Amino acid sequence: MTFQTVFDNASSISINRRKKVAQTVSRDGVVRNVSLGGQVWEFEVTLPSGPSYQTYRPLIEKMEALDRVSTGTVNLSRLNFQWFNKYQGNYLNITGTVVVSVSTGNTVTVVSGPNLGTGFKFKTGDYIQLGTSGKVYTVVDDVPAASNTITLHRPVRESTGTYTLVIGHNVNWTVQCVQFPNWSLQERNQVSWSGPFVFAEVI
Repeated sequence: MTFQTVFDNASSISINRRKKVAQTVSRDGVVRNVSLGGQVWEFEVTLPSGPSYQTYRPLIEKMEALDRVSTGTVNLSRLNFQWFNKYQGNYLNITGTVVVSVSTGNTVTVVSGPNLGTGFKFKTGDYIQLGTSGKVYTVVDDVPAASNTITLHRPVRESTGTYTLVIGHNVNWTVQCVQFPNWSLQERNQVSWSGPFVFAEVI
């Protein structure tokens, strides 16, 4: 079992990529919020209980060998997940053709790619990755064909330069397992889990 195997066999996946926020409430009821940054991807993945131990035995061994000290690459490209991060824009060929430049902040600029007369280069919610080993971001505003600025859900973590985008269900996250549930046997040889696996993006 690799990290990807857990994702491919998941019965549920919960995603958290919100900012870390410190909040205080004064005695007179004034609320103050301070962003602590962060915004790393965190995946809570639940495996179904019930598969036979004979099926999961070699998978459990491999997963426990990775434990919480190894990193791995995961994606949501399995056929029944592709609807989740499917590209919504109007590029006909999105593989290895769109190049962006990065400076600072939470925007990148398209510097080359297929020409679009009408439609959208990207739509809100599209997933992009800066290079094959870069971080994954989502687009927060539609990018019309005539525009080259892509606004992202968090500040760009990559250094200044140009990157070829990985788009849609082709994106990959580098993660580490930070919570590993116990497994147990029930009803003779069925495997059950004490809780979800939790994977955090490696920064």
